[in-house]
Amino acid sequence: MVKEKQLEMLGLRDKEARLYLAALTSKPFTVADISKRSGIKRPTCYIILDELAKRGLISIVPKAKKRLYKAEPPEALIKQAKRSLSYAEKFVPSLRSLFQEGKETSNVKYYYGQKGIQNIYEDILDSGDKELPNIISSRQLVETAGDDFMKDYVARRIKNGVRSISIRMRETESEDYIYHGGKELLRDIRYAPPKFFIPTSIFMYADKVAIISTAKSNFGLIIENKEIHQTMLSLFHALWSISSEK
Repeated sequence: MVKEKQLEMLGLRDKEARLYLAALTSKPFTVADISKRSGIKRPTCYIILDELAKRGLISIVPKAKKRLYKAEPPEALIKQAKRSLSYAEKFVPSLRSLFQEGKETSNVKYYYGQKGIQNIYEDILDSGDKELPNIISSRQLVETAGDDFMKDYVARRIKNGVRSISIRMRETESEDYIYHGGKELLRDIRYAPPKFFIPTSIFMYADKVAIISTAKSNFGLIIENKEIHQTMLSLFHALWSISSEK
């Protein structure tokens, strides 16, 4: 059985829903009739009937000796919803331009597979930032992006003068020298506290946060949002302060 709450989900207020349900089960009625059936006071019924008539849910019986009302078929609710959708589709684009003006915007891009993950590293280099805070597993980077690509990426990062400031987890470190710290590699490394572990790698650059999953999931994403970038950077610095160099 249809309940008032279900009609409220279609945009009717509580008393409007109650009156319309009462009207559906009534023959043409007077205000006194519907007031009695719905339990709503007569002055309020006049206001509600007028509002429902504007929505096409109630109509006045023509040529009646006294003013009578009747409910329109429930399909009128569908027509009303379609009209609302039509108006929304027409005007929302202009409202969107107003919403975006002067506000922080977000852009999220998803990347899948090894080639997609490699594109994330290219975006990092293309940003022009000269410092790259990151929380990573060097072993995972090789597994997701490929060893040959990562060695080429490291060489290009060094050539571009981009310093990597990296928080690592000892248990997920690669033994390959090229992923270690040192002046010649333009990389500062600290190791997170023993119980700290995250399965993803995170990079912060150019008002963006890049997150790369494990090889098992094999996908990554870039979030471009100044507030999220600042939040992650603050968390990075907090973790850096309690991490150790050896």
